[in-house]
Amino acid sequence: MHSTFLGLEPGMKIVDVGCGTGDFTRYLASLIPGNCKIIGVDIRAANIRTAEKQTKKEGMAGKITFRKGDAYNIPVEDGWADLVCCRTLLMHLTEPLKAVQEMSRVACKGGTVAAFERGRFESFYFYIPDDERFTKLAISLGDSYVDGVRKLEGKFFDIGNRLPTIFHKAGLREVKAEVQADTYLTSDPRRRLEDVRDELGFNLATFKETRKLDAKAMLAGGASKRKIDQYNRWFEKWMKGMLDDNEKLRNDTVFSTGGIVLVAGRK
Repeated sequence: MHSTFLGLEPGMKIVDVGCGTGDFTRYLASLIPGNCKIIGVDIRAANIRTAEKQTKKEGMAGKITFRKGDAYNIPVEDGWADLVCCRTLLMHLTEPLKAVQEMSRVACKGGTVAAFERGRFESFYFYIPDDERFTKLAISLGDSYVDGVRKLEGKFFDIGNRLPTIFHKAGLREVKAEVQADTYLTSDPRRRLEDVRDELGFNLATFKETRKLDAKAMLAGGASKRKIDQYNRWFEKWMKGMLDDNEKLRNDTVFSTGGIVLVAGRK
C-alpha cells in the first residue's frame, strides 16, 4: 500500500522527518528495490544513535543516513528530495502547517510531501464483551483525551482528518488521501503469544507511567474524575488478568480498531 501510494521507485531521494529510531525509515528502504538515498531526521540525539546502530545491524547503512534536526528547520537543502514524509509527527506539533511548509521546501519541483497520522473516525471502536456501558465509557474517554490535549497543549491528536486542508494551505497540489485500518485482538491466532504478552506488558507499563497526565487531559476534555478512575481500575485489572493467564489471553475478545490517514500532495 505504501509503495503504491508514495510512488516508490529505485534511485529516489527521500527524507523521513521525525524518524525516531528509524523503524519507518528502514521500512521505506525495504520497499525500494535497488539503490536509493534516505535521510532520517530527528530532534533527539539518542534516537539518532539508536537509529544508526540498528540500521547498520540490518545492513542498510548504504541507503540510509541520519541527521539531527527538527520539523521546523530540516537540515536538508532546498529541493533535494523526491519524497519528504513523516509518520505520527504532526499530531505532536503546535504548528503543523509550518512543518508541512518546511517539508515542501525540501521537496523538489514535482516531488511528493506525505504524512501518516491518526484521525478520528466514526468507525473507531473499542468493544468490551457483554458490557455496553464500559464500551461507551472507553470511547467517550478517548474523545475527551483528544479534546483535552487540544485545549492544554494546542495539539491535534486527530490531525489526520485535517491533513488535506493543511496540505492545501501549504500550497501543495493534487492532494490525495487514503485510510489504513488497524485492528487489535489478543486472541487472533496469527499473532505469537510471546509477542502479544510483550506488547501488553509494554502497554501496561506505559499506562502506569502516563496515567496522571492522561487523566489531566481527559478532565480538560470534559470527563469526570469518577469515570476516569472507574475505567482505569477496570483497564489495569483486565491487563494484569491476561498477563497472568495464557488461556485467558488466548480467549479474550476485547476488540479495538482505529485508522491512520495517509495524505500526499505534490509540490
